[in-house]
Amino acid sequence: MKFFDISANRSKLIRLVIAAICVFSICAVAKEKEPKVSELLKDANELMTQAQEAYVAGEGKQAIELYRKAIDEIVRVERENPRRVSSSEFAPLRFRKALCETEIDRIMLDDVSSSARTVAVTDTSALEAKRAERKKAAETNNVPDVSFKLAAKTESGAQAPVAEIPEDGADGAAKGEVNVADELEWAKDMLSVDRFDDAEVSLLKVLKAAPESRDARVLMALSRLQQGKHNDAAVVLDDLLADNPRDETTLLLAAGAHAANGSYAKAMDALDKAMKANPQRPAGYYNMAWLLLDINPVKTDEPEMYYRKAVELGGTRDLDLERRLGIKSE
Repeated sequence: MKFFDISANRSKLIRLVIAAICVFSICAVAKEKEPKVSELLKDANELMTQAQEAYVAGEGKQAIELYRKAIDEIVRVERENPRRVSSSEFAPLRFRKALCETEIDRIMLDDVSSSARTVAVTDTSALEAKRAERKKAAETNNVPDVSFKLAAKTESGAQAPVAEIPEDGADGAAKGEVNVADELEWAKDMLSVDRFDDAEVSLLKVLKAAPESRDARVLMALSRLQQGKHNDAAVVLDDLLADNPRDETTLLLAAGAHAANGSYAKAMDALDKAMKANPQRPAGYYNMAWLLLDINPVKTDEPEMYYRKAVELGGTRDLDLERRLGIKSE
């Protein structure tokens, strides 16, 4: 009769358990060694902080450059962590990337709508020189647009591609083709010196070539607002909001257009939507504070609540608004 060797099997079982524990421990340690999202975001957060400080200091271009560096840093982190990139733990990265893109868009718009004019309205030579430099740089980077078609089969059965050069020139640029980027930049330059007619000529060129261009339509609305053509601006903005009801920039502009027309209910609705679209941005709260004061200058409690929220979110203090609200400067 053969007896079952309990001691031998127990020894084998113990070894298996120990091995399993070791494997589990190694996996756990490996998982623990994965850096936390907060650690991965350290450099991007620092760049975003520097960008905000630059913007507050009036350095818009530097702020944009820093926000773009922050986006590059986030993209690098995502690229180096492919397994985690689609997980919920990486949501803060996706949020920060979107925030950087929104801030860049806002700063560029602020630069256009700023009341500070650095070039005389009658003298656009500096802007024209800047445009010439852009065109020259674009020419050096131009790559001919070449399309390919399949040639007939040869005797050997091979089928070689044959390049087709566009008929309207070896450089591949179609006659009358609109350089959208250049026209948009020129329109911004013209708006910055109140040359509205010149700006709109460029914007109409862009819209003819690319009717859905969001940037061209926003700039057209801004041009109409600055000229006091609030109804025209409202039409453009309503059309934009039909495409994207959560576009914060468009909502803020729409609020301005409605308020100028005396349509306070519509203005408040647009600001409410802007704050819901981006609750961490102070712009909507500032505008709501001013709007409520315009509606009822005597009642200050609600405007003050919105103003304090804007400052709490990192917005700069507005001394004019504080004076109207009766807030004493510290």
